[in-house]
Amino acid sequence: MSNFESQAKSTAKRVYAKKNAEDRVLERRERLLQAALELFATQGYANTTIEALCSEAKVTTRHFYQVFAGREELLLALYDQIVNELSVGLLTAMLSEHQNLQEKMQQVIQALVSQYLQDKRRAQVGVLEVVGASRSVEQRRREVIHTIAGHMEAFMNAIAAQYQLPKRNYHWMAIAIVGGINELMAEWLVNQTLTLQQLSDEIVAIIHVFMNGIDGAVSKS
Repeated sequence: MSNFESQAKSTAKRVYAKKNAEDRVLERRERLLQAALELFATQGYANTTIEALCSEAKVTTRHFYQVFAGREELLLALYDQIVNELSVGLLTAMLSEHQNLQEKMQQVIQALVSQYLQDKRRAQVGVLEVVGASRSVEQRRREVIHTIAGHMEAFMNAIAAQYQLPKRNYHWMAIAIVGGINELMAEWLVNQTLTLQQLSDEIVAIIHVFMNGIDGAVSKS
């Protein structure tokens, strides 16, 4: 074997090993996120140890710290994953075409609710477990509420530009809608006296009453 061939094979071997190592880190990260979703939702964030997470994910403690600095960083990563998927579903609903204001708002509200509640574990983490978990997590939670409210505000401004809503500052109204839905989901998770479908219908009914009031304001303006 020539010197060139030997060096080439050695280089290829190092690149292959590095790729495999990176793939293993990503795979462990995904397993830890899945373990966190399960344990944080069922046992609670405060009651879940790193050892329990490692056992659930089938990784060692050393491997855990190769991926995350601690439980808080893992919770934030999981929360961001949940929120990113929520934002995609919400924005998709906002961009879909509907005939009237009622249909538009109903589609957006249902997207906001169903994206969380399709998997109750996601709602448990995203609505309840992040509350007061730490200063950093609480700050991130507030940022998320304002980000989603910002999407809602932009959506309502776009509708107002089409003369289906009166033109006004929708900042506070958007926060009220997002915060109110978040609290209704929290109440459902703690006290499930309604089925998921009944909860969805109840939220849609509340928004329907709200939108009828808006329609009245439009007709008077």
